[in-house]
Amino acid sequence: MLMKNQELLQSVQNTLQQSLTLPQLSYTDISQFKQQFSVGLRTLSPALNSVFLGAQVATPGMAFLSGYQNAIRCLDRECPDDEFAAFCVSEKGVKSPWDMQSKIIQVAGGYCLSGQKGFVMLLPYELDRLYVIAKNETNELKCVFLNREIVGLEVTESLNTPFITDIPHSGVRFNNIQLLPSQVLAKDGHNEANKPFRYWEDIHVTLSMLAWMLRHLRERAKIANEGFANNGLASDELSDEEFADERLGRGERDEITGLIIQLVEQIESFPEYYSPDVFSLFDEAQVALEKHSILLSDDALKQWKTDRALLQMGQKIRQLVQKKLSRSIP
Repeated sequence: MLMKNQELLQSVQNTLQQSLTLPQLSYTDISQFKQQFSVGLRTLSPALNSVFLGAQVATPGMAFLSGYQNAIRCLDRECPDDEFAAFCVSEKGVKSPWDMQSKIIQVAGGYCLSGQKGFVMLLPYELDRLYVIAKNETNELKCVFLNREIVGLEVTESLNTPFITDIPHSGVRFNNIQLLPSQVLAKDGHNEANKPFRYWEDIHVTLSMLAWMLRHLRERAKIANEGFANNGLASDELSDEEFADERLGRGERDEITGLIIQLVEQIESFPEYYSPDVFSLFDEAQVALEKHSILLSDDALKQWKTDRALLQMGQKIRQLVQKKLSRSIP
C-alpha cells in the first residue's frame, strides 16, 4: 500500500509539473484543448487527465469542461479520445428522471428516440457525440448514444444557467431518430449511467477545479516576481517558474496536491459509486477552494464567484446521497 501511495504521489506531481508550465487555454483555444485532452487520455487515467487539463485552463468553466469530458470516459470507455461528448438528462420543469418525457421505443431493426433536452454542453458547434437518458415503453430508463450529425437531431434554445457562461450550450430535440440496437449503451439507464455519472462528474470536476486553482495561485506568484524584479528585489538564482513555486507556499501547494491525491485514490478504489469516506473529501476540497480564492486575480475571482454555484449545487445532491448511503450501512 505504501508503494502504491508513493507511485500515486509521483504520478500526480509529474502530471502537475508538466501541465502547470504549459500555455493557458481558454474556449477560444478549444481545438488545442481538444488535442491536449486526447494526448492526455493516451497515457493517463481520466482522473489524472482531469488534473492535467485543469492545470492548463484559464477559467473555472474550462475546468468544468475538463472534468466533465473525463467523466464521460467512465460512462463509456469506448468513447473516442478525439471526440467531445455530452451526457443529456435535463428537461425543462422535470426534477425526477422518472418524469422525463424523452422516449425510446422499440421498432423494426432497432429503436426510435423522441423528445428533447434542455442543456447540452458544446452544442451547436464543437460537440461530436451525445449520450441520452430516455424512457422505454415500460417506463424503464435507457442510455443510448448517437452522433451529433445524425438525421433528426435539432438544436433548440437552452435552459438558462447563471454559470459557466464561457462554454456554449444549447437545447436539443430528437425528432424520431432511428437507432441501432448497438447504440443502447446501458439497459438499466438509471443504475448503470444516470446514477453513477453524478459521482464520476463530482470526482473529475473537483480534480480539475483544484488543479485550476493551483495554476492560478502560481500565476499570481509569477506576477509578484515581476513586481519584485521591477524594484530590484527578485532572485537572480530562481526562474519565474521556480519563484512561483516558492512564493505559492508549501502549505497551499501541499493542501491542494494532497486533496488531489486522495480524490484520485477514491476513484481508483471505488470506480463505480460514492464511498462513505468521499463526502468529507468533497467538503474539504470546497473549503480549500473557497479559502484560497481570495488570492486570485480580480478577473479569476470574479469568474470563480459565478461558477462556484455549480459545485454548491452538487454539494446539496451529495448530502441526499450521503443520507441514503448511511441508512443502508448496518
